[in-house]
Amino acid sequence: MIYFGKLSNTQTKTFVDAELKDFATTYPNIDLFTVDHNEINSVADQIENDRVIIYYADCPPYDGLNVFFNLFNRYPNKKFCILTDQPGWKDIAQWPVNVQWIWYNFNVIGHDPNDIVGDYRNIDCFTNKNFDSKKIGISLNRLPRSHRLCLLSYMLGVGLDQDCVITAPLLTWHLQTNNTLDIMDVVPWDFSSHNNFKNDMLTGWKRAKLTDGIAPTGNLDPDKRHPSIFEPYHGSEPGNFNNYQNNLLPLFYKNSFVEFINFSVYDYSLPWICEKILHSQLACNFPIFVAGKGTVEWLRTYEFDVFDDIINHAYDLEVDPVLRMQKLINDNRDLLQHQKHTKDLWIKHQPRFRDNVEWFIKNSDKSVATGKKLLTQWLTNDFSNVIIST
Repeated sequence: MIYFGKLSNTQTKTFVDAELKDFATTYPNIDLFTVDHNEINSVADQIENDRVIIYYADCPPYDGLNVFFNLFNRYPNKKFCILTDQPGWKDIAQWPVNVQWIWYNFNVIGHDPNDIVGDYRNIDCFTNKNFDSKKIGISLNRLPRSHRLCLLSYMLGVGLDQDCVITAPLLTWHLQTNNTLDIMDVVPWDFSSHNNFKNDMLTGWKRAKLTDGIAPTGNLDPDKRHPSIFEPYHGSEPGNFNNYQNNLLPLFYKNSFVEFINFSVYDYSLPWICEKILHSQLACNFPIFVAGKGTVEWLRTYEFDVFDDIINHAYDLEVDPVLRMQKLINDNRDLLQHQKHTKDLWIKHQPRFRDNVEWFIKNSDKSVATGKKLLTQWLTNDFSNVIIST
């Protein structure tokens, strides 16, 4: 069985379709599925062979990891190889012995099937900052995921919008298309020990629903772009790179020096390596990671400069998602309030951002080469001399 699914990220689909286009001819006795969370549930009923490869191009499903456990346990005598575009999947659960997770590549951010970095490879860092800007922080919240709704609400509740530009271009759309306006119905955390945080968040949510404190987003305004904002990008239409150059740079990055980088994953210990990191470093912003536990530790281990001498990353190893969010904001608020000092730090350390951009490009290329090697070794049953990638 060979099935190339309808991946919602068309950049990833372009890469995966080209990368695995000859699979059926080369390996006729191995099943292959390329799916995201919309189709992962359909895989189990289509399996035909004893060895199965799944390229899963998405965040963990909204309803948890059971879809994977059900699949692996339904076929205990079959061997599964799951390819992902993010590291860490093999460590987020105690998986059955019949599955091998392989980190195959970084998140695809270009439309060239032979180059997952694409146009980013030849762009310079942005250093023409507006030193007269009065709000030097940014928090970009495009898709209204539950942890982002919580973050922007807490930020508004503690008045962080005085020092930080907070966006939510799809919030109005989200409120119009969902059955509830209560944030407590969408944030699945235990607030019993965090009454102050909860109260601030609820205060901020009231503001958010009125768009009080939410920055206008120009061409990204949902009244102009929804629902087409969810449609695939094709040809010369906007993608990550064009969005960075035409929207994010002039609207936000030019005036900012510190960024709360809002990853797609927060409730799992998955370091979500994607264009958001690259954008922040190309735009030369000090990074604070709104991300899964251990993300900063992972980046640090792999020699990405997390600016430990400037950013307080004590939040990173907090298991409690509420406390992690509270600390990443409160422990670094001084950077936003003491603007001259932060801008002076930026002048002093500005060359370091380019090193992080080079890190991203180098490791994007390396991840694909390593992923291909690991897949080949799984296909040939030869893991005698390989260190399995996380």
